[in-house]
Amino acid sequence: MNRIVSAPAIVGAVFVSTLLLGACTSTPPATADAPQAPLPPRATIEKLSADGLFGFGKARIDESSGGEGLASLDALAARLADGRRIKAVHVIGHSDRIGSDKANLALSTRRAEAVRDYLLARGVQADLVTAVGRGSVEPVAECPGERGEALIACLAPNRRVEVRVSYGE
Repeated sequence: MNRIVSAPAIVGAVFVSTLLLGACTSTPPATADAPQAPLPPRATIEKLSADGLFGFGKARIDESSGGEGLASLDALAARLADGRRIKAVHVIGHSDRIGSDKANLALSTRRAEAVRDYLLARGVQADLVTAVGRGSVEPVAECPGERGEALIACLAPNRRVEVRVSYGE
C-alpha cells in the first residue's frame, strides 16, 4: 500500500511540528559564567566598638567625642530610619572579662539600651528594635597572660555593641 501525500499536507505537518517544538523549548540553566542579579541580604551585622562610643566601664554615649564610633552609629541610624524592608533590629551589648559577671552583664545591657535609645531618637521605628546585654560570654579576644593596661588594650575587641538587622521581602 503506497500512499501519496500532497505538498500542502507536508507543509501543514511541518508547520504544526514547528509550533509544537517551539512550545517545548526551555531556558538553559544558569551557569557560573552567566551574570546574575545579587540577592538582597537577609541580615547584616554592624559591629560598633564600645571604646569608640563609651568611656571605659561607662554606658553613656559620648556624643561630644565626635569620633569614628559616633560617625558609624549616625550612619547606621540614617540607614535604619527609612525603615524599608526592615523586619527587626537587635542591639546586643558585649563586655570584656574584667570585673564580675554580674557587673559585666549590667554594663553590656546598659550599653545596648543606650544604642537602642540613640537609634530611636534618630527615627528608627521603635517596635522593630530590641536591646539585650550578653556580658562577657561571647569574647572575640582571649589575651592570656596579659595584665594591667596591656590586658585592657588587648580585650578592646570584646567591648562592642552589635546591631543585627533582619530584612523582610
